[in-house]
This record gives sequence, structure tokens and C-alpha cells, in this order.
Amino acid sequence: MRMKIFITGASGFVGGAITRQLATTHDIIALSRSEHSDAKTKALGAKPVRGDLQNIPTDALQGADVVI
Repeated sequence: MRMKIFITGASGFVGGAITRQLATTHDIIALSRSEHSDAKTKALGAKPVRGDLQNIPTDALQGADVVI
């Protein structure tokens, strides 16, 4: 079953490994704070969404099956 997964920290070491693995079988939305982070998460197969932990765009979470 393909899920929509929202990940924070996808441009980091642990989050990047999780994103890389899950992006092969799921739709990944990743919280991003910069253009550099956008590029890293896109390269891992995720769709970046600009924000931070105190300002997560609510539409990015809509329909998410899992938040990591």
C-alpha cells in the first residue's frame, strides 16, 4: 500500500536515510528550511515543503498517513 509520508529532518543523516529508503515505495513530503535542503531532499526522491518545526504549512500535512 502506497502511503503519503511527511518527514522532518530529511536533509540530515538519519532522515536522509529514511527518506531514501521510503521514497522507493511511498510518496514523501519533506520539511525544508533552505534551497540547499530543497535540493538534497529532491535528490532523495522527496517533494520539499518550505517551513520549520514552528511553522509547518498545514496543507503539507493534509492526507499524510504517517509523520516522521
